[in-house]
Amino acid sequence: MRIYRTIFFYIILLIVFSFSLFASKIITIYELVLTEKSLLNNEIRCYKKGNSGKTILLIGCIHGNEKAGILLSFKVLNEIFSKKNITNTLLCIPTANPDGNILNIRTNSNKIDINRNFPSKNWRHLDPNKLKKVKVPIWGGEFPASEIETNFILKVDNIFNPSVIIILHQFMNCVEYDGNGQNLAEFISQHTKQKLLNDIGYKTSGSIGSYFGKDKNKEVVTIEIPENPSDSLQQNIINALVEVIENGY
Repeated sequence: MRIYRTIFFYIILLIVFSFSLFASKIITIYELVLTEKSLLNNEIRCYKKGNSGKTILLIGCIHGNEKAGILLSFKVLNEIFSKKNITNTLLCIPTANPDGNILNIRTNSNKIDINRNFPSKNWRHLDPNKLKKVKVPIWGGEFPASEIETNFILKVDNIFNPSVIIILHQFMNCVEYDGNGQNLAEFISQHTKQKLLNDIGYKTSGSIGSYFGKDKNKEVVTIEIPENPSDSLQQNIINALVEVIENGY
């Protein structure tokens, strides 16, 4: 009986050791470089691949009800992680607003629009009571960078200093740029066949484009995905992003 117990113990030890090795390989392959818990205890994750060229931050979703970009960013991740050599470095946050995704709302669980909460020069405090009459919730909070989600992106910027930021939105159908993002936006627009804009057409105080593009002069490109995007458009967006990261532009 003692011999069987000893054998069983070593079998369990071998299984645990093998699983640990397997898990470490997964972590190494996917390079999960930063995580943070949201207010509702959901995890925000940032993955990294590569160490050369331009550092490109891809954000799949920042408004919780604009979910199309989450799947597309994971597909880009899968493509890039299958490559042996890439020209540029990829940072990817598939969703920066998991609470909003689960609640199916634009804002985070504090009812704050993360994309109006960045500490840009044009950030301004808006009366939340007056905004109740506005159809689209755009409250940027009591002060800039007040939210966990905002600070997660700022932390990624502080650690890795990406020179390029690409963010996926809905429900329009265009490619728009801020800061030094014109060349990249033109490249993506040509590949996706989407309209190219140098202004989204309305004020975006406290947005990623305002802070990273206008204030910090980074290349910022917004890809707006329609409400019901065709398979071909989605694939064109994936192909364009993979091309940018793998071979440059």
